[in-house]
Amino acid sequence: MRAPLAALPRLVAAAMLLLGVVLPLCAQPVPTGPRPKVVVISLDAFAAASLHEANLPAPTLHALMQRGVHAISMQPINPTVTWPNHTAMVTGDNAAAHHLLVNGLIVNQRTHTPPRIDMGAPKRALVAVPTVYDAAHAAGLTTAEVDWVAVEGAPSIDWRFAEFPDPDGVIERELLQQGILTRDQLVHFGSASQAWRDRIYTRAAIDIIQRHHPDLLLLHFLALDSIEHETGFGNNAGRNTIAFLDDRVKDVVDAVRAAGDFARTTFIIVSDHGQQNTQQELHPNVLLKNAGLQAATAVNPSFSVPDGGFALVYQQHATAASTRALQAIFAGQPGIRAVLTPKQAARDGWPIPAQSDQAPDLLLYAADGYAFRVGDTGRFVTATLTVGDHGYPNTNASMQAIFIAAGPGIAARGEIPAFPNVDIAPTIAALLHIPLGNVQGKPLTAILAPDVRAGD
Repeated sequence: MRAPLAALPRLVAAAMLLLGVVLPLCAQPVPTGPRPKVVVISLDAFAAASLHEANLPAPTLHALMQRGVHAISMQPINPTVTWPNHTAMVTGDNAAAHHLLVNGLIVNQRTHTPPRIDMGAPKRALVAVPTVYDAAHAAGLTTAEVDWVAVEGAPSIDWRFAEFPDPDGVIERELLQQGILTRDQLVHFGSASQAWRDRIYTRAAIDIIQRHHPDLLLLHFLALDSIEHETGFGNNAGRNTIAFLDDRVKDVVDAVRAAGDFARTTFIIVSDHGQQNTQQELHPNVLLKNAGLQAATAVNPSFSVPDGGFALVYQQHATAASTRALQAIFAGQPGIRAVLTPKQAARDGWPIPAQSDQAPDLLLYAADGYAFRVGDTGRFVTATLTVGDHGYPNTNASMQAIFIAAGPGIAARGEIPAFPNVDIAPTIAALLHIPLGNVQGKPLTAILAPDVRAGD
């Protein structure tokens, strides 16, 4: 399970050398009675294609890749958006099992009024299956999250700093005491730039690492997704943001070293999805409204929840005949890649309405270059400036994510083949030596050190 204590100084020294400019070459204290720790850092929307750029300004990520393993790509689940995929990575299950389809809980669907998304819904209402942090907590390990998703009110998270933090929270008060930010900045946290917020998330993670020494830390950065949604994918704005995020990863690695936990910490760097450029917007509620399906007198009122590369359509009192009629409204329209019934969508890992009220009565996929947007007036298709989007089928090359792992428990194998992201949770469980239960994913045994594979 772990290297003998006598060998740890040599392992630490070798790790320091491999990390080169990333970590100072100084003595690393060996923990007394060490148990393994895992830090998961998600760099939202970091596409696999970006990681393979020859001159990517990411020395910290490159050092971790040299020290451990990195995948050609990591396949997200459908839908390829943030909350469902972060949930897949901590449950080991796809959306057909965990039931999370958008960045929050869809409410008021299948009524005479438009649905909305509740981003403040508690984890128990969002996630239908257990998580690896539940398993870690049950095993007596200390858990923490910074800007992770679908974790609101989760009792198995010991230390937290949420995307929109609580000014009276424990970690928030610790940061206030250190003068890292003010109470007014906490109260108006959402009005600041995403880069500023990612810096504060970093400081929160450092505080948790150094004061509370979690056995499992989940950390999520959003700056890359934010800038690509504004400026598109594959440009210098994105590359500069990757350089910024690389420095944040370095800050976290350095904090683990300073806390005396480096020799027993495995770092896992992931993303939730990739990104692609779009120039045309689709407004599915325009077609539904024009068809009379949003009128007060509609027998089967129907509304769409658009989300970039896909749109969900909900219909009250849906039948086989009404679903066929819905399909006819969208079939053959410009910019639509596919119009799928629940049974057809289930083949790609989507839940069906009989399993979850979050599941749509019809699923729409946008063609490349198009994205679904809100709005029920005007034209169905409108032009826009080039922006980045995701939500397209998880088989699209542009949607593929990244995976890097380094540290104790990880064999230095270099590049490995692509794999599905549901394998992350069971791999974390293997590294922490905790049971996860029956999930769709499998541990990445090929990258695990022999003692971890043996379950020592």
